[in-house]
Amino acid sequence: MHPIAFSIGSIDIYWYGILMACAFASGYYIAHYFAKIHDVSAQAVDTLFFSSAVAAIVGGRLGVVVANLDYYLANPQDILARAGMASHGSLALVMLLGVLTVRKLKLSYWRIADIGAPIIPAAHVFVRLGNFLNGELYGPPTDLPWGIQFPHLPGPVHPTQLYEVAASLVILPLAWRWAKQPRYPGYAFLRVLLLQSLVRFFLDFIRQHSELIGPFVLSQIIALAICLVALPALFILEQRHR
Repeated sequence: MHPIAFSIGSIDIYWYGILMACAFASGYYIAHYFAKIHDVSAQAVDTLFFSSAVAAIVGGRLGVVVANLDYYLANPQDILARAGMASHGSLALVMLLGVLTVRKLKLSYWRIADIGAPIIPAAHVFVRLGNFLNGELYGPPTDLPWGIQFPHLPGPVHPTQLYEVAASLVILPLAWRWAKQPRYPGYAFLRVLLLQSLVRFFLDFIRQHSELIGPFVLSQIIALAICLVALPALFILEQRHR
């Protein structure tokens, strides 16, 4: 694997950038597909999508800065110069900005969240493939037959990026079905959020590329917090629906 897909003159085009573009393109298609099913106007979807796209990029970068705050306080010039995105930062800012945008458009927040639920696993597939081709976010050394030998490493390691791709490909058809016929507002979104957070929590036991806080890394603590909110919320909503 190689991070550079091709070059145009002196300009290198990276696989990560291509796959990020694919993630946004797939999100745009998914948003419009489910908006038609739920009778939400294309104009509203475009407004929500492009504001969410900006929020995802800004939030993803802010998430990296917050997670490595000591470094970036000492090296503020690297805030924009260095690469890296944090999915939890993207999700948080998208949700916060979504509250304001949805209110402005006079739409139901949780209805829109359900429409966007399949975007989460779909985007994870492309982003983690980008991480794989970049040779980052891998796991510990392994002798298993599916271990991957990255060029800059001495031996095969767990391809945790591909583990998350596989998990997201399992979650995606479930999210698709839930988003088509949500039983109540938030039905699809909360389920997808719970499943993706569980995957992240357990995978990060073998993908600890940041400092431990007790037995966990920061991303595990965030994932666990999401689970502790989403699970009782789903339980309460199920009881109300019944």
